[in-house]
Amino acid sequence: MQQYNPKEAAKKNNPEQKIITAARNVEYDRRFKKAAEEKLNQDNPTPQGIFKVQTRAIARQIVEGANELVNKKKKGDISNADFAADMAMVDQMVTNLGNFSKTVEGNLQVYNDALKNGTLSYGMDQHDEAVLQAIDKGEVKLALDDEGRVKMEGKANHSMKGNFDVNIYDFGNIPKAVGKIKPINLLLDPYAQGLGLDENGQPQFRFDENGQPVYDTGDFGEHKADVLSFSQDTLAKLGPDGVRSYLGDHMNLPQDEIKELSENINYTDENGNTWKNQAEARSYDSVNEYLGGRYKRRRRPHPDAIALSAGNEAANIAAEKGVNLPKQEEVQAQQTEVVETPQGMVAETATEDFSKTPTTDLNGQPIENNEIVNESVEETVEETPLKMKALSAKDLIKKYS
Repeated sequence: MQQYNPKEAAKKNNPEQKIITAARNVEYDRRFKKAAEEKLNQDNPTPQGIFKVQTRAIARQIVEGANELVNKKKKGDISNADFAADMAMVDQMVTNLGNFSKTVEGNLQVYNDALKNGTLSYGMDQHDEAVLQAIDKGEVKLALDDEGRVKMEGKANHSMKGNFDVNIYDFGNIPKAVGKIKPINLLLDPYAQGLGLDENGQPQFRFDENGQPVYDTGDFGEHKADVLSFSQDTLAKLGPDGVRSYLGDHMNLPQDEIKELSENINYTDENGNTWKNQAEARSYDSVNEYLGGRYKRRRRPHPDAIALSAGNEAANIAAEKGVNLPKQEEVQAQQTEVVETPQGMVAETATEDFSKTPTTDLNGQPIENNEIVNESVEETVEETPLKMKALSAKDLIKKYS
């Protein structure tokens, strides 16, 4: 996934996802697309109303069973031990019924909100979605089994595989809606842009392959450990549902593959990295590929390297011309800096102070009476030292070429 465009991603939906979309559109119409007359003249209670009726009916059955136990106890038809065990079962049934009621109503509310807002993920397992739809329609209902345990039973319709039986005893197994995560580029692009930068947002200082100082963000492969750590933290924050959304909505993987990857837990990839499941490992491969495609290496020369390179070039030209260059390396090494211009990076040299007392005349002969010269200079120059620009390497190249 070198590039990601949320609008373009929808155009690349696989055939399964198109079937899921069609099924959700049907459910949306059934759930929300109602005329005013239908709202004012209902033939039946809403599915939520049906579920509440089911809950009250099961509650009455549990109460009746408890009353029957009490009557048996009064008549002496049941021992104290059996009565205590059966009443404990009743308490458990009441607790389970409350948990089922609370979980179903909460999960249905989240699912219907996501359905209405168009934020359901293609990573959501279609068995789970079918069960929620069946509960909403009243086709999967609360019930008590032969031993008095609370469960949900009925039939649901998979959007691609047809009808299947539903028997849920643990309220924790009531399916949950899986929502879409935000476009992944909003999360990954800022990280890719910051790779290899220092705390000031500039390429990090290092030495290149020739031992020269340089500012360079480095090759993408040099950030392998950082990218791995970032990806692991990001996938952990997304959680299992977020990873499913990434696989379904961003990578457009089919349902069976997402299911297989998610259920292959405690997975170790070929590089020895451990993951909660293979779904995380597959997501990391995609994230790593995306970051590599978005990463742009930034490199610019260090001022000292520019000065050295320019000085060497000037020396080579002067040698070809048979010219001896003046010795000013020390001044340039200390005062050369890089200036960025529209034409590229340019090395400039600062001014040099020539107010020091001269020791030779214009012909290069030593001055014998230094004190007289000093006085003369002081009277002429006073406190305004003469500033002259030292010839930079660029000036020397121009002069001797």
